[in-house]
Amino acid sequence: MIKRKKSEADWAVEILTQQAEPMYYHDLLKKIASKMKKKDDPDALNSIYTRINLDNRLVYQGDGFWYYDTSRMQLEHSINKC
Repeated sequence: MIKRKKSEADWAVEILTQQAEPMYYHDLLKKIASKMKKKDDPDALNSIYTRINLDNRLVYQGDGFWYYDTSRMQLEHSINKC
């Protein structure tokens, strides 16, 4: 089996799971960039933001905070079983 590289959203899920609470977007983006060994310049951070924004596992709470919604993933998993 070929191991695929973790995406920006995969890193966000891992970080938010460990954090166990919502995280301010700029802090999250910088942490993801660091884990992926990317620069934290505006272009790189904008690209990361776009990627996490497109992933349905991550939820924007408002006021700049993001969290990982485990109940959403459980619901999708149970729907796919049917």
